[in-house]
Amino acid sequence: MVKFLKLYEKIGIFILIVLAGIFLAIASPNFLKTDTILNIITQGTYGVIVSFGMVLAITSGGFDLSVDALVGLTSVFLSVLIPDIGIPGAIIVSLIISAFVGFLNGVIITKFGVNPLITTLSMATIVRGASLLIADGKQIPISVARFTVIGTGKLLGIPNPIWIMLVLFIIFYLLLYQSSLGRHISAVGSNENAARISGLNVTFVKIMVYVLVSLTASINGVIRTSQAMIGIPSMAPGFTLTVITITILGGTSLAGGRGNLIGAVFAGIFISMIYYGLNLVKVQYFYQLLSVGLVLLFALFVDGLRKRYLEAAKIKGIKV
Repeated sequence: MVKFLKLYEKIGIFILIVLAGIFLAIASPNFLKTDTILNIITQGTYGVIVSFGMVLAITSGGFDLSVDALVGLTSVFLSVLIPDIGIPGAIIVSLIISAFVGFLNGVIITKFGVNPLITTLSMATIVRGASLLIADGKQIPISVARFTVIGTGKLLGIPNPIWIMLVLFIIFYLLLYQSSLGRHISAVGSNENAARISGLNVTFVKIMVYVLVSLTASINGVIRTSQAMIGIPSMAPGFTLTVITITILGGTSLAGGRGNLIGAVFAGIFISMIYYGLNLVKVQYFYQLLSVGLVLLFALFVDGLRKRYLEAAKIKGIKV
């Protein structure tokens, strides 16, 4: 069983993608076309980009349930600010505001000792309320046509969201696996007390993690608002579920201390394939959410099974 779980950790997500690909190739003759594959990957980038931040949060032993609310907040601020300060200025201000929300999450969790789930869930409610208040409960059209290039443009025939995802992947890969901050994040997630005793600034590490999660959510908000060309305060309902599913399915352990960014990329593509396949057979949206929820349960089951068997193996002196 230990060998099977170790093997699944390495190639499990690839097997799921292959199985989904076979089904879609049979169900749709258009699936193997380049445009279709690029569209599936592009749809997957939304969850993948935010999962980069969520990987850090869960690796550090935390969690963030405010990401979907931050997508809506970013969308509203972009629609309000672009006419006044232009596209670059509006994007920068929106990112800063989202980063500040992440900073508040980190401070409340570290300085006041509030549980991350309670903190981020409460913050999500506050942010949604602020978004609706700023937008007066309405959707706000964006009339600056060139803003749409971010979400719908292409470079070398590849959609811009894919390029953005690749750039962020490189940044977060270097951060998590090649930097001292990444090592500290893993150390805090593995054993926070030991990390604190060894002299690590746990407060700084956790605050940085929540700032980075918020930034990835805000970047997602920029991309999706660029595609819609409308500021939507309630944009991306249920999106947090998708991000968590991608993160856990990609191999990041809920126990903390171990993140998997590469797995998150492929898990995001797999989830996108599920949505594409269910749309193909004309399954209604709420059934699609149900399917993603079932995938999350499966990922949690495998993660729990893996943890239990590996701990048992270590107790027995089996090398894992």
